[in-house]
Amino acid sequence: MKLNLIEELEARSGAIKVSDLAAILGVDDKHIYRMAARGQLPSFRVGGAVRFDPHEVANWLRLKYGDQSHLTKKSPQREAAHSPEASSAA
Repeated sequence: MKLNLIEELEARSGAIKVSDLAAILGVDDKHIYRMAARGQLPSFRVGGAVRFDPHEVANWLRLKYGDQSHLTKKSPQREAAHSPEASSAA
């Protein structure tokens, strides 16, 4: 069974190296370094080495690209807040 990117990241434990994350995401190492340096990708340093927490990167992917299962479900509170009855009661 092929895992999606988020599942693949969440299945990992321990810090991920730049080269490993670049391979998972299908981009060049330089792109990962650049994004980390700009603060566009959650990262941390161990000495001079850049590392990534796989769960933080998975959460970043969800926030950046959305998790379709969460987008299709509306919470009852949000539906009530947008209903005509809620608007007329205010």
